[in-house]
Amino acid sequence: MALPFESNVQNLVYQMDAGSGRRVIQGVLFVLFAAAMAALFTFSTFQGLTDPRAMEEAQLARNMALHGRMTTQCIRPLSVWRLAERAQDAAVPIQDHPDLLHPPVWPAVLAGAFRLLGPPKTGVPTTAMVYGGDYLPVVINHVFTVLAALWVWLLGMKLFDRRVGALSASAYLISELIWRQSALGSHWGLLMFFSLGAVYAAVQAIMLPPGVGPQQEQGPAWRWLVPLVLSAFLTAAAFLTRYAAGGIALLVFLLLGTSRRRHPWTKAFLYLALVALITVPWLARNIAVAGSPFGLAFHEWLAGTYLFPEDELARSIRPDMPDVGAALHAVQVKMAGNLRKFVSTGFGWGGTGILWGLFAAMFFHRFVRPASRTLRWCLLPALVLTGLVASATGEESLRMLAVYWPLAIVYGWAYFMVLLDRLQFEARFFATAAISAVMFLSGLPLLLHVLPPRTGLPYPPYFHRYIGWISTMVEPSECVVTDIPWAMAWYGGRTSILLPKDIDGFYEIDGKHQKIAMAYFTTVTRDKPWVRGLSDPSAPEHSWYQVFAAGKVPGNFPLTHGRFIAGNDQLLLADRPRW
Repeated sequence: MALPFESNVQNLVYQMDAGSGRRVIQGVLFVLFAAAMAALFTFSTFQGLTDPRAMEEAQLARNMALHGRMTTQCIRPLSVWRLAERAQDAAVPIQDHPDLLHPPVWPAVLAGAFRLLGPPKTGVPTTAMVYGGDYLPVVINHVFTVLAALWVWLLGMKLFDRRVGALSASAYLISELIWRQSALGSHWGLLMFFSLGAVYAAVQAIMLPPGVGPQQEQGPAWRWLVPLVLSAFLTAAAFLTRYAAGGIALLVFLLLGTSRRRHPWTKAFLYLALVALITVPWLARNIAVAGSPFGLAFHEWLAGTYLFPEDELARSIRPDMPDVGAALHAVQVKMAGNLRKFVSTGFGWGGTGILWGLFAAMFFHRFVRPASRTLRWCLLPALVLTGLVASATGEESLRMLAVYWPLAIVYGWAYFMVLLDRLQFEARFFATAAISAVMFLSGLPLLLHVLPPRTGLPYPPYFHRYIGWISTMVEPSECVVTDIPWAMAWYGGRTSILLPKDIDGFYEIDGKHQKIAMAYFTTVTRDKPWVRGLSDPSAPEHSWYQVFAAGKVPGNFPLTHGRFIAGNDQLLLADRPRW
């Protein structure tokens, strides 16, 4: 009886030391490390959502969970104009207003979590420092960020070796850029997961067995077809998470087309056809509702130009749209200005550390594996395309470049390992010390970011306590005009219209589309430059300045009762005393 027992014990010890048990232990340690990094960054820096897009997507998800439709409570006058134009200038619905800006995948994923756990309560004043509902989008983002680390590990192993895979995944998990994006509470973790998965599946589809050339390629078609279909599905999911993920589609298309497989461009166009087939239903929905396959997404290109400074276009109920030539010139001027600004900040990668330099130097080295060489050159056009789209859209879109950072990490570590192998240190600890030094420098921005003092509350202008109290004054069927409609919709659960460009836009919405019960002004408007932004007759907010500061309220203005809150920071105007 002793021999079988001893044999089982020896087998167990072997499995824990070198077999499957060791891989299980490594996997558990990896998950624990990733969870520890997520917890460290969140509890040291997060005190509530600060990103308007994150709040807007969160309220979209809540509406989807409750009503099963892509409707929004954060409404822009531009969207009202677009729907009124489609309805031949008739009144458009303000309640149950269709969203025309955002793709559906991230709201759908978040809506699934809301259905499982219950949507957060809105319009209920609390004493909590952080709104409880703010944590769920961040936690889900962190989960997908950690899952994306597995793609980084697999890409490192597939393109190079296990050592590069492990180092790349570790550097990814201590990257300040990755966790900063994830903690926004927007769609970045999910987008990272889909994008890296699409690239890994494409690499799997193009790789041939060692020693086999394209002329000797044999075997069943499913060996390349299955990963190609998977890559197309993940690319479409990324595109329907963020339209700017079209850069990933370009990367994968070029990767498939320049591979060593037989008939590579046929496979590349098959991939594009599959992506288009998956995305067509959503694009058709946008055409039916807004008359454009991307809704109002391309209107963002004109926002911030000299034709429509700052957010003037989104706040216009009857925008004077330019002809194609004038629009293109305005966008070109905007792109040039944004590119100059992006260059000064390193295109958002300025704080990524030493791996950014190794990634740039890597292009002067020739890797052995064809897939490794091909992917890095396909990466460049995708980066250029994404940078140009970001310059046309705005600084917020520059965050899309973070999706490519994990690929840069993989190539940076691969090149560094090549340098170490060529130096051939006589003492082994020199190589270990060099790897440790690079890893420390890679994680240094994260370390400095989580050190005290802790990040303050997002007020001004966002504070859920104020918004929760204000929302109790408004019935669910009523409407509010405010300069932070995304926050009012998310925290208050009330239909909120972005403050129109001028008081005439207010009158048109109130008289034609929806009676407005309250106007809520925050520091977004009240802290603008006094002369250049408010008091000068030609200033953008002059007509509103006349109302909330100068006391010159028109006789027919429906909001006749006012109250300051938070000292003089914020102002409420209502149709009757509601407080």
